Amino acid sequence: MNSKELAKFLFDYEVYDSYQFIVNTLKTIRTALFCKESILSLISKMTEEQRKWQSDFYNELREQTGPIKKVALTYDRMPTYSFNVADIETNIPFLLDKLTKDFFQYVRNAFDCMSQAANAACLSTRAKNIERVDFEFMKKVFEQQSYSQDFPSISMWFTNIANCDELKYIEDFNNRTKHICDVYIKLSMSLIGKGEETTINPFYKKEQQHEKQDISEYLTEIYDFVSKAYHDFITALKTEIVKKLYIANRYHKVKVYQQKIKDNPDNGFSMVYIDATCDIVNMPDEIEVLLIHEDNDEISAKNCPVGTIYIKDPNKDSSYIGKYVAQGNCGDDTLIRYRKYQKIILEPNVPPLVFQAMTSDDIR
Repeated sequence: MNSKELAKFLFDYEVYDSYQFIVNTLKTIRTALFCKESILSLISKMTEEQRKWQSDFYNELREQTGPIKKVALTYDRMPTYSFNVADIETNIPFLLDKLTKDFFQYVRNAFDCMSQAANAACLSTRAKNIERVDFEFMKKVFEQQSYSQDFPSISMWFTNIANCDELKYIEDFNNRTKHICDVYIKLSMSLIGKGEETTINPFYKKEQQHEKQDISEYLTEIYDFVSKAYHDFITALKTEIVKKLYIANRYHKVKVYQQKIKDNPDNGFSMVYIDATCDIVNMPDEIEVLLIHEDNDEISAKNCPVGTIYIKDPNKDSSYIGKYVAQGNCGDDTLIRYRKYQKIILEPNVPPLVFQAMTSDDIR
């Protein structure tokens, strides 16, 4: 399933807001891949510079005549491993250290992104506050009896990932370097011979000893782990989405009635509305709205900026029998979300809703 097919799949099952989190997961994993490939390339360049320095060293000895040959090994003649990034002079050991930390942070972020996707796609109208969502939080949510029964595949995915040694290492590495102290990288290049070593030093965290790891081999292993975790996640997610749980009362389109006064256009007004599906009392107490447009294979979504959505009697022209009022502000944000609206039933002897709309600044 390619990107467009996945977007269409999520749209069809009314959980399109989860697509942005899947896209962000892929972006994060690809950034981790960039870090890994850059690290491998830098190690190769470092080794190449070391080999050249050794070659120059031996050539200098060979060019000398006589029974005694001498060469000075001073600091200023040693390899510098300097490197230029966008006209900024730095060195390979610094970049290796930085990119290694970046790599582990990005692979850890990928699991938080997948947790956001699970929250939006599975829990839907019951989704938890995105500000609280991360891997550990959603793991506990899907361990709850009701959700583990409703979504066994996703629940099992969280359990399996949490028990992997790779995730424990990722979490401990990040927590150690961010909150306690560095986990130093050992870079050792032999002056004579091929005794190179590029390793992450061992460290102790949460009563667990993490052993020394070869950077090239272990980063490849971790990347393969997160890549497989992502593919397993998408498989589990699609299995759960088709159940169509917790997606009731979601709207992707609204209608607009607009009136313009010919000689006084500034006094025109607009009403955004939906048609009543039943008696106002039996209409849902809450609806969710995310404006989505599908044009051939392209899907675009926009947060609903409207503060009030009126309920129109489909059998009577210009007859509005209630309204839904947005809960909270919409805000200017690229993050799309289903906006919640609470039902308001008309009180006796209040002005007709059309008059209310005329004096409202909700939409002009």
